[in-house]
Amino acid sequence: MQSHVVISVSSECPIVKNISLLTDSDPKVRRNAAEMLGRALHKNAVKPLLEALEVETDVDVRRVIVLSLSLLGGEEVYSILLHTLKEDTDRDTRRNAAGGLRFFREEINASELVALIIKESDKSIRDVLVSTVIFLRDESLVPDLIESFSKIKKQEIRECLLEIIGSHNTTDVKKLLCECSSPTYDKEIRFIATRAMVKMDEVKFIPTLYEIYDKDPNQELRDFAFKALNEISVLLGYVSVDQLVLEYIQKAKEE
Repeated sequence: MQSHVVISVSSECPIVKNISLLTDSDPKVRRNAAEMLGRALHKNAVKPLLEALEVETDVDVRRVIVLSLSLLGGEEVYSILLHTLKEDTDRDTRRNAAGGLRFFREEINASELVALIIKESDKSIRDVLVSTVIFLRDESLVPDLIESFSKIKKQEIRECLLEIIGSHNTTDVKKLLCECSSPTYDKEIRFIATRAMVKMDEVKFIPTLYEIYDKDPNQELRDFAFKALNEISVLLGYVSVDQLVLEYIQKAKEE
């Protein structure tokens, strides 16, 4: 029994030690302590890390604290990450907070994240938020996303919204993707739409992919569409892309 107590106390010592080092005068020591507490995944470190974040002024230390809190989780952590994302002045700290939100699937309000994407001016943070919203797979967002896409004029925001929209497989999404593959849309929008169609692995997109390959003004996009068609034709046992396309164009006309 006595040896068990010794082992238990010993295993706790690194946690206690690193918590005490969060107030060390050397920022490198504080940073290392915060990192080790996150790696340890010990819930007792949550409160000390939250308290440290409130007073910490060194940017590198703050970034690590945010990462460690993301790993540790807890109800109080989610609101702090959200606040940090909205209010912190350091881009990398905000980006770490944005990435950490993914660990809080039960707490996240996906619509709130979409609203943050629309307001966000930093591309790297938008990209992280887009990835998190896609990860959530919340199909209820689709109607509002499509409406926002149609109304918002800012190109980089439209691209983000279409990335999220294209991760869903609904009739309205398929219709929009086909529409956005038209040369009337910006090149990047066309690329996003085409990539989304290819990922869906939907044979009904074959005529649209052929249209892109045949008529798109951008050579890179035409090559991408042809590569996708070629892979589909091989997978389905067709001797050529032309044979594949002719058959599915005919099927589309019959439907």
